[in-house]
Amino acid sequence: MTPLLVMIGGFLGAGKTTLIAAIARRLTAQGRRVAVLTNDQAPDLVDSALVRRQGIPVAEVAGACFCCAFPSFLEHAERLLAEHAPEVLLAEPVGSCVDLAATVLRPLAERRQGLGIAPFSVGVDPAAWAALGHGALPPATAYIVRQQVREADVLLVTKADTVDPAQRALISEQLSALRPGAPVLAVSALTGEGLDAWLALLSGGPAGGQQHIAIDYDLYAEGEAQLGWLNATVHLLGSEAWLPVVATLQRALWEACAAAGAPPVRIKLLLESGACCIVADAVTGRAPELRRLADGPADREARLIINARVPMPPERMREIVSQAVLSLPAIESRVRALRAFAPPRPVPVQRIA
Repeated sequence: MTPLLVMIGGFLGAGKTTLIAAIARRLTAQGRRVAVLTNDQAPDLVDSALVRRQGIPVAEVAGACFCCAFPSFLEHAERLLAEHAPEVLLAEPVGSCVDLAATVLRPLAERRQGLGIAPFSVGVDPAAWAALGHGALPPATAYIVRQQVREADVLLVTKADTVDPAQRALISEQLSALRPGAPVLAVSALTGEGLDAWLALLSGGPAGGQQHIAIDYDLYAEGEAQLGWLNATVHLLGSEAWLPVVATLQRALWEACAAAGAPPVRIKLLLESGACCIVADAVTGRAPELRRLADGPADREARLIINARVPMPPERMREIVSQAVLSLPAIESRVRALRAFAPPRPVPVQRIA
């Protein structure tokens, strides 16, 4: 069987990782082999850790987006294909990345024979989309979101369980106006709604990456540079009740960024301790979420991964995160790694317009 590459794009907080995990479970239950390729501007990615917890083979392209690290993308994809022989290779690009059809999918079709390329799916979070219309993002960053929609082969209204039929209809109409002709599906990783219809489109549709769009790379670079990027790994000691610790940190980070005049676009936390695993997620326009992925006994030590994307200078974000971690009550903390930066200008290795 020819392996199939399924790339799922969409802006930060669109729910890409949750959808990937949901369809990976669905495909695995059908007896199909699956692997996942994740991507970020730096290592220590919550999304990679979440997928690994499902026992799915994962590789991570870190340090640049797929388009700017195309040789690394190819290398990691080939290794997953060789070592695990997946029938479906799920790929999740950086949430602020656009122009993937021209810089990844079409070059891949030319370079790699014997690999099917599914229709390119782009997810849209309903709450974040509504907030976009109210100026929640800087204009250059909002440009990236809209261009992501324009290059999709399939559009997904994610987290469909959180919106009523009238809201779905409005969002679908707005998306169709930006990308005429693309199927718009409402999907929910939580309830399973729309997932089978989406999988049918992926396996039975035309090859992905056929949508041609123009990209203003100056505006694209400006939009990415508006966001400060932070990935950190922290060792914590001093509790066995980690849920309130994560909740305290999540609230402190969100409030500190908002008080500095920079409401976060995305803050994601993952804490692992013993058999306990907790994830916290906060996205523009949506109430923060906190849930246990595994509810087994915890230790007094924990490993915490922090991913934050905030429209503020990286060094200020570093100060806020460091202070919030150090201020956790009755907890000792040791930062193992912390990278705060603005993404560099995107320079694709190749582009087929």
